[in-house]
Amino acid sequence: MEAETPAKARKLARRALEKDPDCVDALVLLADIDCRREHEYIAALQNAVAAGERSLGARFFKENKGHFWGIIETRPYMRARLQLAQLLGDEGREQEAIGHYRALLELNPNDNQGVRDVLLGCYLAVGDLDGAQRLLRQYKNDISAVFAWGRTLHRFLAGDLQGARRELEAARKCNRLVELYLTGQRKLPKSMPEMYALGSDEEAIISADLLAKAWAKHEEALHWLTEQVTAR
Repeated sequence: MEAETPAKARKLARRALEKDPDCVDALVLLADIDCRREHEYIAALQNAVAAGERSLGARFFKENKGHFWGIIETRPYMRARLQLAQLLGDEGREQEAIGHYRALLELNPNDNQGVRDVLLGCYLAVGDLDGAQRLLRQYKNDISAVFAWGRTLHRFLAGDLQGARRELEAARKCNRLVELYLTGQRKLPKSMPEMYALGSDEEAIISADLLAKAWAKHEEALHWLTEQVTAR
């Protein structure tokens, strides 16, 4: 994984697979290096996830569900499954992505991987308001801008305009810059920030990126938000 060249990385990954055919990190590394088309990449990641499930075993999953990330041996599998879910979402296969995100949260409710932020955006994008509501309730103490602006969209899509306005004001207090990116008054950068502080421009960029598809898929909501920004 830290090899200086793809050729060396490929060689080392293949040596790892000779010792352990179900080495998830090696399978993911080869997928990253060798896959040229999205369907090939998805299939390779699915194979890596399946290898992780074989390696850990059904009994391990049953006994350790709920605190997976705290066990080091699970992390290659968890990383591979998250990578697969993200790729499926990028390809427009949101329902499949949602299934993986939900499974990851069931295995690790503490959510060390930040799965809930992406899952909220997926729920809202496909209009699954019940799923979004469950997630919002499960992490009701989440104070991030993603959840604040997600609550705003959720209330609007539920037909609760008064609630949407209330959540909008709360979201603005959390991070007022998010609406500028969502409505196109500021353009998202090509690369996402690696770190952020609450209320910062970096948090706004990441939050808008995670929720952009959801807002864009509901034109009436985006039109409403644009009106609120203009009025302000």
